[in-house]
Amino acid sequence: MALKLPLQAPEFCQNTLLKEWNLQCRSGNLLSALQKHWKTFALVVFANNYESSKEDRLAEKFLLRPMEHFLCNGDPETILKSLKEKDQPSQLCGKVFKNGEPTYSCRDCANDNTCVLCIDCFQKSAHKKHRYKMSTSGGGGYCDCGDVEAWKSDPYCEIHDAKTKPMSDQNPIEVLPEDLTDRASALFMATLHYVVQMLTWEQCDCLPSEIQPEGELDDSYITMLFNDELHTYEQVINTLQRAVECTQEEAVEHATIVDREGRSSVRDGTFSYCEKARHIIEHSTSRHGSKPLKVQIMHTIVVAHQKFALKLVTWLQDIIGKSDGLRRLFCTLSTQPYENGESLIEKLILSDTQMWKNARMLVHQMMMSGVLMDQECKKQFSIIFTKHYEAITREFVSDDHNRPVSITSLSVQIFTVPSVVGY
Repeated sequence: MALKLPLQAPEFCQNTLLKEWNLQCRSGNLLSALQKHWKTFALVVFANNYESSKEDRLAEKFLLRPMEHFLCNGDPETILKSLKEKDQPSQLCGKVFKNGEPTYSCRDCANDNTCVLCIDCFQKSAHKKHRYKMSTSGGGGYCDCGDVEAWKSDPYCEIHDAKTKPMSDQNPIEVLPEDLTDRASALFMATLHYVVQMLTWEQCDCLPSEIQPEGELDDSYITMLFNDELHTYEQVINTLQRAVECTQEEAVEHATIVDREGRSSVRDGTFSYCEKARHIIEHSTSRHGSKPLKVQIMHTIVVAHQKFALKLVTWLQDIIGKSDGLRRLFCTLSTQPYENGESLIEKLILSDTQMWKNARMLVHQMMMSGVLMDQECKKQFSIIFTKHYEAITREFVSDDHNRPVSITSLSVQIFTVPSVVGY
C-alpha cells in the first residue's frame, strides 16, 4: 500500500499516548515509543506543505505538548514554574543575540574582541564608563557577562553581581523530583538521539528503519538547493528562472533563503519533475569548468523529519532554560559516552559541516543555552572540544557575516566559522 500525501491525522488521544510512553519509559523503551508516534505525526505536520503558522499549531498539538505533559506528569506550566523557583540566582547572563541586536565590547577589559555584553548588562556595568565599541550582532552569539574568563576586570554587571548573590555548591539536579529526573533523562536522550540522526542523515529517499513508513512511498519529491560560495546572486536568480520557471521576484526569494538558511526548496512534485530542475541548475552553473550549484532531490518524508528535528532543537533549548536542574541534567547526559564511546554532543560537533546553515545555527544556540551556561558542563565541553580540535578546525571555513562566539575556557572558537555564505 503506497503512502499518499497529504496525510490526515489518525485518531489521537493524548492521555492514551502518555500512558503508553510512561509504560515504555519504565521498561527502558521510550525511544522506540516516541519513534512510533513520530513516524506518523511528523509527516502529518511537516509533509503536507502547510503554511508555517498551521505547522506550528499542529506541531504543538500532536508533537510538543504531549512531550511536555509526559516530562512533567501534570500541567507543564505549573510544574516548570515550581522548578524555576528553586533555581539559584545566575551569575551568567548568556543571552543569545538575535540578528541585528546591539552588542558592546570593552576595549579596556575584554580578553578579546569576541567578548561582548548585551545592552541590559552593559548599561548596568562598569564598562559603560570605559572605552567601548558598539556593534550589531549577526545572530548566534551570546552575552559574556558573568564569565570571569572573558574579562580582565569587572566581569559582573549589577544584575549578575556575584558579591550580592552567594551561590550554593548543591548540584541543581538534586532539587528535581526523582520521577521527573527519570522521565527527563529518557526524554532528553531520545530526542537528542533523533536530532543527531536526522540532522546528519545523508539518504535522500528513505529514513532510518525505525521511522520509515510501511509500504511503497508516494512519488513526492523536493528539489533542494543548497548554499554555495562560488556563484553570484545574479547567476543563481537567472538559473532558477530557467530551471523552475519562476518569476524574478520568486527567484530572488529562493536565493535569499538559501543564503540565510543554507538551503531552500525550489520545486516540489514527482521525481522526474524535480530531476528536470536539478539537471538544468547543474548544467547552467557548471559551464566553463566551474563547480555547479549543489542540488539534491529529496523525498518529502526526509525533509519533513528534518524540519521536525529542527523544531525539537528549539524545543529542547526552551525546556532546559526552564530550570537549572533540567539544564544540568541535559548537559550531563549530552556529554556522556553514547555510541562508539562518543557523546551526542561530540557527534554534533564532528558533524557540524555536514549540516546546512540554519541547522548549525540552531544547534549552536542550543549548546550556548545549555552546555555553555553551566560552568561544570562547560569544562567537560572544553575537554571534548579540545580532543577533536584538529579534526574540527580542518573543516571550518571563516564566515565574516557571523560574529564569533567566545568560549574563553578554550583558546579556540568553535562558533567562528560554521557557515559558508552563499553567492
